[in-house]
Amino acid sequence: MSSFRNFVLALAATFLAPWLCLVVIPHAKMKAQEILTWEDQELGTELSYPAGTPNIFRQGQAVYAREGCASCHTQMIRPTYLGFESWRPDFGKEGNRGNPVRIRETRPGDFLGERFAYLGVQRVGPDLSNAGYRHDEQWHHAHLYSPQSKRSFSVMPSFRHLYIKRKVRGQRSDNALSLSGELDPGKGFEVVPSEDARALVGYLMTLKKDQPLPPWLLEPNEEGEENAAEDGNQTKEG
Repeated sequence: MSSFRNFVLALAATFLAPWLCLVVIPHAKMKAQEILTWEDQELGTELSYPAGTPNIFRQGQAVYAREGCASCHTQMIRPTYLGFESWRPDFGKEGNRGNPVRIRETRPGDFLGERFAYLGVQRVGPDLSNAGYRHDEQWHHAHLYSPQSKRSFSVMPSFRHLYIKRKVRGQRSDNALSLSGELDPGKGFEVVPSEDARALVGYLMTLKKDQPLPPWLLEPNEEGEENAAEDGNQTKEG
């Protein structure tokens, strides 16, 4: 009887410990997180982090989850010690390959106000933390309808089931996709996004997880890089 009791206790502890560490404690920390404010010396304005409830298109987020987008896309810029993706020009809103601009890593506060944090399972496609900066809505619709029309090497499946092919009645819709070649719906027809497609693209356009962080939340390596850059400038001036 004693051995069975020990077995039950060990089994309970095996499941309880991960649940506490991965669910309960992080949830409690997020609920207790306060909005931090500080004054930006360069801009002379007061900033806050997190900057209130994010402008997340919740209907689109539901479509994002239903279609399994998180299976191939992440929403998390990893710390520098785990890679150099913070320097990738296509992961932020600024910079290019010739002159990359570092973007900050993702923090828990970036998901404050969201019911679920879609960090992702694996990165088959690009990270979407700042997808709202990269393209306009028309580009996203064309990409969802036929990913290979925008990226010939893409392995992303088509989401044509989110679009409607219909006869043109009167004037062509302003929301109709501009398709050509094999994708052309044919004379007298047009392809328009469904409500779910519009919601999904609307959600992608809200993904901008790059709010400024207060100086005391910067990682040591980030502070070190900034100091190194300042020292380098001073050396050149001298």
